[in-house]
Amino acid sequence: MDRSVSNQTPDISHADPALQERILAGHNAVLAQVEYFRANFGTTQSRWKKDGTRVTDVDETISHELFAHLSASFPLDDYCSEESAETPEPVPLNGEFAWILDPVDGTNNYAVGVPECGISLGLLRHGMPVYGFIYDFGRDNLLQGGKAFGSIEGTTPVLASTTLVNEKLTFCMHFPIPTEQLDALRDALQEWRIRCPGSAAVGLANVATGRLDGCLEYRAKPWDCAAGYPICEGAGASFHFLFEPAFPMKKFSSTMGACPFRVGSGLFHQKVCQALNLPTLSA
Repeated sequence: MDRSVSNQTPDISHADPALQERILAGHNAVLAQVEYFRANFGTTQSRWKKDGTRVTDVDETISHELFAHLSASFPLDDYCSEESAETPEPVPLNGEFAWILDPVDGTNNYAVGVPECGISLGLLRHGMPVYGFIYDFGRDNLLQGGKAFGSIEGTTPVLASTTLVNEKLTFCMHFPIPTEQLDALRDALQEWRIRCPGSAAVGLANVATGRLDGCLEYRAKPWDCAAGYPICEGAGASFHFLFEPAFPMKKFSSTMGACPFRVGSGLFHQKVCQALNLPTLSA
């Protein structure tokens, strides 16, 4: 099946040649892995890593194949995957561009046949996310974009919501969350509508397409949001880290810690900041 017809980039004609080339290459590299991703859904072999997370044969194969595709054209770029080999110390990012990959975002879902999963690939320039690709298995389409380009799902431009998508604030959050934050949110959680898809990339995709008001994530790693960050910004949502920002990224390790974030509409940020007693000026 040729998905290049049903999945297109936004207008990138104003990007400089180096960025244009990488956007087009990333687009093709992700689409090249889709048939393999779909063919092994719910059937691939998996095992547990020492950190307690699951890894499948598909994670490892896509990580290798997708980066082999890109590095043939861009050998001086940095390549960082959730499945990169562990190193004693974080690896410095020396190139102008870096690619941050989660080859199977929502691995637990993918391994047992739950469709909320996908491929998440972010492109960094000087350490900052400038463009992202999320292949959404459940919708069988590619969501992509960046702040300078807008965002597009398949062939349809998308915008984040600016009003409530439901009668109550509805957003993505995965548990467990830190006790202090849970206590601060306890009363609001009796009213708000929470969605836990099991995939940070799917949650971010739903923010960018206006299906959710936002995401509040405490467990996400940089590879979970490197694609969704610029896609959501391209759709008009605003993205903020709760604590130490993951970007600009200067070093990478597959064992790096979580980078809690909030992303969504102005109303989402206002309500979350009020509940968490955060300054609303950064919303």
